[in-house]
Amino acid sequence: MNLHYRANALIGRLSLPSSYVENRTAEDLAELAAADHWRAHPQSRPTFVTVVHLHNVEGRDLGLFEVRCERRPVFTANPLLQG
Repeated sequence: MNLHYRANALIGRLSLPSSYVENRTAEDLAELAAADHWRAHPQSRPTFVTVVHLHNVEGRDLGLFEVRCERRPVFTANPLLQG
């Protein structure tokens, strides 16, 4: 399935399996579109807010979204010695 979007006024297209898209919210798809947009423009630094318009998802306009880029530390624990 093709998702046609605009991110910060630039046109983009993302192809995903239909079964995946059907199980996602519009917000999830907007986040994926924003990530795809920034991967397609590696020379640019991601802005804190990316405005995404999902204007054609299988013929439907899913709306306009504000997607925030928040980088948080991720901590992962692995057992070294069991207590």
